[in-house]
Amino acid sequence: MALPLKKTLGEMRAELLDRLGFASQGSSAGSIISTADSYLQRAQNYLYWKYDFNELNKTYDWSTAQGQTLYDWPDDMEPRKVIELRTLWNSYWHPMHEGISFQHDSVADVQYYPLRYDRRAQLEVWPEPNAIYTIRGEYYKRLDRFTLDNDRVTLDEHLVFTYALAKAKKHYRQPDANDYMEELGDLITQLRIAAHGNNRYIRGDNAQDVQREPVTVDYQ
Repeated sequence: MALPLKKTLGEMRAELLDRLGFASQGSSAGSIISTADSYLQRAQNYLYWKYDFNELNKTYDWSTAQGQTLYDWPDDMEPRKVIELRTLWNSYWHPMHEGISFQHDSVADVQYYPLRYDRRAQLEVWPEPNAIYTIRGEYYKRLDRFTLDNDRVTLDEHLVFTYALAKAKKHYRQPDANDYMEELGDLITQLRIAAHGNNRYIRGDNAQDVQREPVTVDYQ
């Protein structure tokens, strides 16, 4: 069963204005409408960069070309939210390490499966691939557009709304602003528990990753 649709900017704005006591002003609210939109948009942006949301977690596969080191990012990928990249070689997914330095670039005529990467205007890999490989990237997708009335919020709508409401109430000096900040903290705690359950783990190489062929050049 599909998840229910999240609320639109127009719906969230109407509720926000109502909770702030401005609903009766309707379309004459003027700058208050723009302010409400700003609080909702800024709340979502802040939460996006502050926390990682599992529902935004995605993967994308690049196919390399021999000698090609630059590859386009997928449209929905936020390069600053890349979790990890791995290269499929010899039936195993090998982790790539971030950072390509002058030392790596100065090694002439090295071709191998990609071992390192840099996040630039495009994805840069090193060394130059000597064949077609699959690189798999795990990442958190970009926020969807949230500027028009019918645009739907990307993150958890309760989190976004509660954060925007708390900040707006503080801006308008309404006495219950701190109550909503406390509610926001409780929501974040509950979402973290729901996302991780009782699991405790550290991301790292699995047993397959250590089964590599010897490499004669110091790629690390």
